[in-house]
Formats: sequence, C-alpha cells, structure tokens
Amino acid sequence: MAQRVKQEPGGKLVVLYRPNCVKSAHELRAHNIKCREFSDNFYFLTHQLKTIMQAKLIFADNYFAFLGGCQFDHDRTRVVQIWHANGAVKTFGWEEPRTKDRSTNSKKRFQKVYDQFDDFIVGSAKMGEVFCNSYHQPIEKMKVLGYPRTDRLFSNEKKTQKRKQFFAEYPELAQKEIILYAPTYRETVTGETYFDLPQDFTAILANLSDEQVMLVKLHPHVKEAISHLKKQHLAHVFWVDDFTTDDLLLVSSRLITDYSSVIFDYTLLENARQIIFYCYDFEKYAQIVGIQKDFNEWLPGKMVSNASDLQKLLQIPLPDAAADFSVFNHLWNKANDGNAISHVLENYFYGN
Repeated sequence: MAQRVKQEPGGKLVVLYRPNCVKSAHELRAHNIKCREFSDNFYFLTHQLKTIMQAKLIFADNYFAFLGGCQFDHDRTRVVQIWHANGAVKTFGWEEPRTKDRSTNSKKRFQKVYDQFDDFIVGSAKMGEVFCNSYHQPIEKMKVLGYPRTDRLFSNEKKTQKRKQFFAEYPELAQKEIILYAPTYRETVTGETYFDLPQDFTAILANLSDEQVMLVKLHPHVKEAISHLKKQHLAHVFWVDDFTTDDLLLVSSRLITDYSSVIFDYTLLENARQIIFYCYDFEKYAQIVGIQKDFNEWLPGKMVSNASDLQKLLQIPLPDAAADFSVFNHLWNKANDGNAISHVLENYFYGN
C-alpha cells in the first residue's frame, strides 16, 4: 500500500509505530515514508501528538487510549479504524466479559475512544456486526472494503518468494508434511498474560510420524513461556523465531490453533488443508477473555479439548486438494479479494 499512495501537493504521510514494529517501519522507510516510533509517554504528548492533531486522515489499527482525549474537528479530520485482524474469535470492547466489572469512569473513557472513529474498514458484513456490538457503533460507519493486509495472500510472486526463503533456511523440510502450531496467549482476570500447555501435549510432539514436522510459533507475549519444552530437543519439532507467523502459514498443510485470528488468513491460502482447534481450556478462556457467541457455528475445522483427540486427527492422512473454506470465507472474507488496497485508496484518496 505504501508504494501506491501518491502524495497530494503539500501533503505527507507519517507512520507512528510501536517499538515491536521496527522491522515493518524499516520496510516503509525504504519507500521514503517518514516513520516515528512512539509509546504512551510524555514525549509523545509533547511532540508526536501534534502530528496526529494536524492530520486530515488518520488510520488506526488497534485501540489507542489517547484518542479519547483528542478534540478532533471531524469535518476536517477523518479517523478510520483499519484493525489488525480480518476477523474475530475473541471478544473485545463491550462484549468482553471483564468490561462489566470496570468502573463507570473507565467505561465512559473506553466509549470516548470508540466514538472517535468515523469509519471502520472491514472485510465482511460479519466483522462489521462485531464492531457494532463491541464498540456500540452504527452500521453506517462500517465500510466493507476489505483489509489491505490480506492482499499479500493473493500475490503469487510474494508467496513464492517467502516460500523460497523458508525452504532455503530449512531445506530438510521441503518434502515433509508441515504442521504449524500457532496458539494465542492467555490472560488472567487482572490482564496478565501467560501460556501453559497441558503436560500431555509433549506426547504429541514426540509421536509425529517420520513424514511430519511441527513448527511451533508462539505469540510474542509468551514466547518464553514453554522454554522447558525447547530444551528437550524433540524430534520433528522446530521452534521458529526467524520467520513470522504470516510466513509460516504459507508453507503449512495443517494449522493447529485455538482462539487466534490467524484462521482468517489461512483459509485464503491454496496450501491450506486442515485447521484444528486445540481448545483445552475453552470454558476458562470464554469466561475470562471471551469468545464470539456463535464461534461453534462457523469455526472452519474440528475442535478438540485433549491431546489424545488431537493426535488422532494428526494421524489421518490429508487430502491432496486444498480444503473447501468457501462458506467460511463468504462469511468473513467476502471483500478480501486481493484488491482491498485499491478499494481503500479509491475511497479515501482518489475517489473524493
């Protein structure tokens, strides 16, 4: 998208990024885009917030608390939520179970942030409904244009390049059935993050067939949480830190996850054969973090709650052809068609 935005005379594009997005910022700078790292600190308030207040168009990809205190002239400045995932398994905002226990002042503060958004870019009417319920916003604000981040999933050139890079690093995996385990992190009632696998999961890792390998990619918040497993040097198991989850989806025939939004990307890939939901703590997770109420109605795969059932599924040979995720994609990926960048640019830059 950065390569395709043409600056208006006298205009400029500035990207404010979190410290964990240094690599992406480096890529943007290669296209002469000004990038500035920011955190919620005094320097941001005294220097960088001015950039935001002067902007005519603001794209945000998450909940940013500081937006609630901004006094925008919405006739001049348009604030757009473009989110960081093209679907939702977890609940957030007003739908999150912990919200009901917040103070009245906290709830008002949250709603001030939600109300700042003039538009919500979504990839489907379904995701629009999620935002309506989660942020208490009208359906008119939902713009079904598709998520620009999904366009890369339709680029054969980029996918081929990433796959070549992976197999150049791991040539011994070229003829293997690659299973990706990409779980999300857990949170306590107080919001602390953790990750603790059941003990019997080790048996699965130790009993994969000679034709199978498992790539384990943990969420950045908890990547050290099961370091004790790494020390066991289990056969057929690779703890991958030098490739992103997005990269690993491109080389995996099976995906094991739980409540992660990676499923919405994976179902758009031609190499996707199977998704297994390993939800050993479903009730606990639903009670603390929250899961979309109709999750069991549309999940694009089988859910298991114990390692024995998971192992049985992994022993079933995969079909030669890609799995049919068309019903799921019609629900969640309707506008994610490989042309989302063009739709967004036309709507906000070239069409007005």
